[in-house]
Amino acid sequence: MTEPRAMLRAVLAVFALFAVAQAQTGPVVETGHASSRLIAEKSAAVPGDTLWVALAQELDEGWHVYWKNPGDSGLPLELRWNLPEGWEAGEIGYPLPHRLPLGPLTNFGHEGSPTFLVPLEVPDDAEPGSTARFDVLAEWLICLDVCIPESAELTMTIPVMASAADMPAQSARIRTARSALPRDLGLDAQWAMDGENVVLRIEGAPTGKAFFFPERGGTIEPSAPQAQHRHEGALYLSMTPGIDFRLEKPEEIAGVLVLDMDGQEVGVEILARESAAPVASPEILASLGSGASGATEGGAGNIALVFLFALLGGVVLNAMPCVFPIVFLKAASVAKLGGADRSTIQKDALAYTAGVLVTFAAMAGLLLALRGAGAQLGWGFHLQSPVAVGFFAVVVFLIGLNLAGLFEVGTSVQGAGSGLTRKPGLKGSFFTGLLAVVVAAPCIGPFLGLPIGFALSAPPVAAIAVFLALGLGLALPYLMLTVVPQLVQALPKPGAWMVRLKQVFSFAMFGTVAWLTWVVSLQAGPQGVLALGIAFVLAAFGGWLFGLAQEKGGARPLQLAAALALTAALLPLAMLKTAEGPAYVGSLAKEPYDEARIAALQAEGTPVFVDFTAAWCVTCQYNKRVVLDSPEGQALFARTGTVFMVADLTNPDPVITAAIERQGRSGVPLYLYYNRKGETEILPQILTLDRLEETLERT
Repeated sequence: MTEPRAMLRAVLAVFALFAVAQAQTGPVVETGHASSRLIAEKSAAVPGDTLWVALAQELDEGWHVYWKNPGDSGLPLELRWNLPEGWEAGEIGYPLPHRLPLGPLTNFGHEGSPTFLVPLEVPDDAEPGSTARFDVLAEWLICLDVCIPESAELTMTIPVMASAADMPAQSARIRTARSALPRDLGLDAQWAMDGENVVLRIEGAPTGKAFFFPERGGTIEPSAPQAQHRHEGALYLSMTPGIDFRLEKPEEIAGVLVLDMDGQEVGVEILARESAAPVASPEILASLGSGASGATEGGAGNIALVFLFALLGGVVLNAMPCVFPIVFLKAASVAKLGGADRSTIQKDALAYTAGVLVTFAAMAGLLLALRGAGAQLGWGFHLQSPVAVGFFAVVVFLIGLNLAGLFEVGTSVQGAGSGLTRKPGLKGSFFTGLLAVVVAAPCIGPFLGLPIGFALSAPPVAAIAVFLALGLGLALPYLMLTVVPQLVQALPKPGAWMVRLKQVFSFAMFGTVAWLTWVVSLQAGPQGVLALGIAFVLAAFGGWLFGLAQEKGGARPLQLAAALALTAALLPLAMLKTAEGPAYVGSLAKEPYDEARIAALQAEGTPVFVDFTAAWCVTCQYNKRVVLDSPEGQALFARTGTVFMVADLTNPDPVITAAIERQGRSGVPLYLYYNRKGETEILPQILTLDRLEETLERT
């Protein structure tokens, strides 16, 4: 009996070892172009110790993922841990970055088999003999000549024991990755400006060809060369400052110095302080000059391209469907200027421009502040709230009543407000500019994908500068009145026709009100429409009282009653609450946005079309009615076997917002097509049936 029992114990021991090995290696998750799994360095987690785990990836040949500073474009790895109580995850330890040129841009990232390290702190009170399970949602952007957002839910279980041993395969990979992490050698580093370039001096830097990778994007231009020189044990680098650096010089520059030492790369952590004096002699600066000359061209060109696209995008916004109501409103305002002197016209255009710029800066600042506080928001975020949409609807409704003649703003039938008539309509023009931005915000028209995507990932100063360039473009057609006298002379003379024109334009406002009411119905349901209807009645009553007060020469009691009615109109809006369920409507067979479902369909070779949309996006609704939900569009999806997926951003959704940002965009519409080969294509924001057919039938 002894021999069978011994054999049984041996077999059980083998199974036990296999089970332990499996515990320290999570299951492999295959996504479109990467295989990912969690691995642990040790056989067990020891209470009070640090357990090193890693996200180990195998990338398809030629594809790359990104470092924590992705360079000119891209997104870094994001890990969202779900750990047992008391466990804590440290920061990601990235492999050494490499430069990845892509046309005029340069990204920082990793190819092949990157290993991303994470230290897990095991609590002191972890109970030996228990088993710990943890999982993580990993999200990354993987690129070749196209970029695809991928994600994986990775899991692992590990026993808690009083001691632990190395796991041969996993330990070797983790130790190799940890030994390759940048070293903190305590090197003294300083930087100073030399004309247009940043000169970095590092005392005692190891030998080898060097390249400095800044931790913060926008500090150093990724695509520009870095001239280097060594003298008396110090390494000098001349680098091109990035856009953030140009807008606001940092006190310190942190990053990783990667040195090529006979084919072996070594990384060194650098924290350079600004020096009040030059960090290099004239002779050293001269030796650096030849390598750094002209290095600013790429960076300056990229920055200039962002601002140019923002300016052009702002101009084009005037022709987008969502801004049409404001175009009508501004046209009514411009009509009043016929026959006015040039100075008056200039003041009106400048007041409108000021309203646009101030509102763009305020909304951009609010968005950036909320994002800095952790909110997952994109441009046009204000219309995701039914309260904001309802308030906006009431304001537009009042504007329509004003244009229809129920009451006047800024003037008085009996001459009240004559102070404003000496500066005709300046406050009204400023308010029109404000309203134009609020309406235009949901429209991400042509040219705006690059600048807005850049702005939302850039520091606040650079971001607001981009939004101001966008606002300048929006106001540019009206600013032209101030610089081209011929345009002023072409304005028709004022007359009785202006009253009828205003009344006609009021219907554009009421049409906007109908659209906004529909948006509220999707966001807040029937109860929301009822609350908004009550607000309209109270607002109309307040407007009528205000007009009556004007007829009576500014009667105070009527003015007070009008103010009370208008204030009361705000109360029903406070009751608007977001309803449950999707807001998308349409007859096209659809699926809700699901990244895991996309990955599964891609694995089957099924093409997927994702419509990132929102009810408050007029361009989205236009594309849906004319192209996507048309009989021809429905037949096209059915004929090609393409799954139609809807990512609805009518109400706030951090998952959808994050997916949009991974494409370098910040708002809707966005149309993504995943073909049968797993490749991704972004379609134009103004769709046509011909373009949709060409795309869906290509593969």
